[in-house]
Amino acid sequence: MRIHSLSLKNYRPFATLEEIRLGQLATIVGQNDVGKSNILRALELFFDQGHKLEESDIYTGAPAGENIVIEVAFTSLPREIELEEGVMTTIENEMLVDPDGYLRIRKTYDRSDLGKFSFTIITLDFNDDDYAGLPILKEKELNERCEKVGIEVSRSGRGITNDSKRQALRAKAREIDISQAYRELTITKKHDIWKKIVDLLPRFELFETDTRLGVGETGFQGQFRSVVETAVAKPDAIEARDIFSRVIASGLQIEVDEIFERLKRHTDAFLSLTVKPEFSWDKAVRFDIFGKDRDGVDNSLDRRGSGMRRLLMVSFFQYIAERRAGGEPDFVFAVEEPENCLHPGLQRELIKSFRSLADKGYQIIVTSHSPVFVGSSPINDLALVVREAGVARAIQKPELDLSDVAEQLGVEPCDQITGYSACVFVEGPADILFWKTVASKLKEGGHLLYDFDDKKIGFVICGGETLRNWVDLRCMKRLNHRFGVVVDSDKKSKEDNIPQKKLNWKQKCEEDGGLFFIIRKRTIENYLHRAAITRSRRPAVKYDGFTDMKSLFGDKVFKVISDMSPTEIMEMDKYYDSGTEHHELLEIVQALLTLPE
Repeated sequence: MRIHSLSLKNYRPFATLEEIRLGQLATIVGQNDVGKSNILRALELFFDQGHKLEESDIYTGAPAGENIVIEVAFTSLPREIELEEGVMTTIENEMLVDPDGYLRIRKTYDRSDLGKFSFTIITLDFNDDDYAGLPILKEKELNERCEKVGIEVSRSGRGITNDSKRQALRAKAREIDISQAYRELTITKKHDIWKKIVDLLPRFELFETDTRLGVGETGFQGQFRSVVETAVAKPDAIEARDIFSRVIASGLQIEVDEIFERLKRHTDAFLSLTVKPEFSWDKAVRFDIFGKDRDGVDNSLDRRGSGMRRLLMVSFFQYIAERRAGGEPDFVFAVEEPENCLHPGLQRELIKSFRSLADKGYQIIVTSHSPVFVGSSPINDLALVVREAGVARAIQKPELDLSDVAEQLGVEPCDQITGYSACVFVEGPADILFWKTVASKLKEGGHLLYDFDDKKIGFVICGGETLRNWVDLRCMKRLNHRFGVVVDSDKKSKEDNIPQKKLNWKQKCEEDGGLFFIIRKRTIENYLHRAAITRSRRPAVKYDGFTDMKSLFGDKVFKVISDMSPTEIMEMDKYYDSGTEHHELLEIVQALLTLPE
């Protein structure tokens, strides 16, 4: 499972935090002291069943009778659960999901006793008390419900389970056409379902700004628990454990025998006392890691500076992301200002680690002031926290105004834009080499008078619907620079449709005065000439304009463009429209070269 959303009431700066969506890789932004970190701490409070709420955690303006509420909705629900031994069912079948299909759990702290809390599951259930709230009922209660509504069930016997009784009650409710409605199902530790639900929740780990992320931290040590368990189970380790156990047991027995000699002075009830020590070998091992630096100083990584500890965070997340299959993806990492003490290059490395983790099923939630982090976040995964008149709230798309985000964070376009007479945005480094090479080759062949360097037209990588992309385009307009965008069609066949998001980008770009081109073929690699590919010593296989070229020839095949002749380029970009011959790459370059005019 992963977190879909969070809402709060009367917690710290939030009188009410309306539902905030949290994606697989979510970024929460805002100025200092507006409440970003409190969102992460509210999640920690939700997952930590032993944490007591403090008086200082209550929103200062909360009315005396109002409780503190943390409500979390979960998605990616498990396929099945075991509510009773040997009987599998699903959360949906048990009517434990809300009207939108989420497992929505509300944790409420009693204002009169902050050490007490209750869980309430928000459900879409039958609008009749005789047929609702069935998962928390024990056998006796289910029997009573069945008898009350006229359902005959054996109290015991083969095939008669609590599950079958719940099914019978729900079938009867549908038969007599009882409607469904929003209902609240409160569960406590006395209910059998309590542990089932708690065990379903993902593991949550919060790394605060001042978290040392030391080797001794629970989050770090826990990732190596399986390694320790494997090590202590090896034959040579077992032999050593046995020797150690006998030595410890012998030493303890000598001391207990001394106690027994004194016990015999008072009673003859015992013939002897025997000690039986117990060892938890996998939990007995904790470790530290020492690093020897260039000066020969060997010291614990925990004693290094903040920058080194943040580098440990980079490596730690990379380690988790790259572990062999079989790890536990039900894990939520909440990281407060991960950019601290890291220069932009290492921030980008950390972002890559986070993305890799998210791709493997983990969920990452960060708070950040860094333009590097925020600029790399999809707009749908951004949340801007603001505080007005002392009350904090969160803003997300579609209400989110990205100019506000950019202004608060100081996000600016790539520095090189100001040195260009015009700018072309492309999806990746390969596109820059491709288009600059095409232009220079066509100039060399006499098809163009100028190339991009002659016109001082620069290229900027601008992949996807990110804040950085949006700000760069807006900045081009603000600086009175002309700009264009060239993207792949991503079509897998001639009949395939261009992705709608790219058509949306095209519309937005053209509204802002830019040129926007979606190439006719699948990717730039589909314009590579067969002869040039053969000259690159790659295998001679069939392909067309919509073949997945990277799967055939590798990720670096785009470099073949450097070995193509102008004639080969003109051959590969040729197409006909209403009987007239056109050359697509030439026409796109010609249009882009007019940008500075």
